Amino acid sequence: MAVRGIETVDLSANKNELAEIFKRDGCVIIKDAVRPDAIDAVLADLDPYLGRKACGEGNFVGFHTKRLHSLFTKTESVGSFLMHDKVLEMMDVTLGPWCESYQLNSNSITAIGPDETPQPLHRDDLLYPLAHPSERNACTSTFWALTDFTEENGATRIISGSHLWDDERIPREDETVPAVMSKGSFCAFVGGIYHGGGRNVTANEWRVAMFAGYALGWLRQEQNWYLSVPLEMVKAMPEQLARLLGYNIHKPFLGWMQDFQDPWDVINGYEELSSGGADLYADDTEGPVQGANVKIA
Repeated sequence: MAVRGIETVDLSANKNELAEIFKRDGCVIIKDAVRPDAIDAVLADLDPYLGRKACGEGNFVGFHTKRLHSLFTKTESVGSFLMHDKVLEMMDVTLGPWCESYQLNSNSITAIGPDETPQPLHRDDLLYPLAHPSERNACTSTFWALTDFTEENGATRIISGSHLWDDERIPREDETVPAVMSKGSFCAFVGGIYHGGGRNVTANEWRVAMFAGYALGWLRQEQNWYLSVPLEMVKAMPEQLARLLGYNIHKPFLGWMQDFQDPWDVINGYEELSSGGADLYADDTEGPVQGANVKIA
């Protein structure tokens, strides 16, 4: 059976085109989404941290791979990647039908160094006990290429179409293709896609990626943003970014604080006991049910 490649499109691809690609393949590459100089600025911010960061100590995290977390405290530019218009379009397509609002699930740097071996193939929705295949997608991942991704330096291996497989089928290495892409591009794939970091056979080249995962707004997030991002930093963020971190309500009644208040309002000055509370119904409903636009599965 022929191995299916990863389709590459540019920023002009619209939601309908992306929806068809995700339905068929479960993954896509957006080329040249960010200018190289913007990438260089992020790498300059992160270089001191990567320089002193130790490599991992496990088969999954790698023995020649460096991982950085809590990026909000390391570079001011991270929000521009997380809220990139094309990324949010993809989340609208892959997560939007199943929730009133989606949220940031995890965010990190993965730098694969020389002599690294292939990461075990896995699905990112392994965090949740959900069966495959399913029309409903629990999470969607993006990998930003902060350096060129080549087959030689450890480009992520992906099995296009594997989101349609059941849970009995075991992925094989010969079914993977490398997500080869230029610096400033990014690859996105739904939670049911099998993938893994690649083997780095270069002498001195590091493959650096920024990972950003998103999940349905009613699932627990992989990363605990409430402890890893200082509250004063959250208050200074654009509202949309703070809500992506989880300072938000997924109606009806999920995530409220104090007097049934929206967390964004509370961290911006709402005083407890000043209200008797309100019905936190979805905007298009008249009762405690999911919004009319949210598919139930």
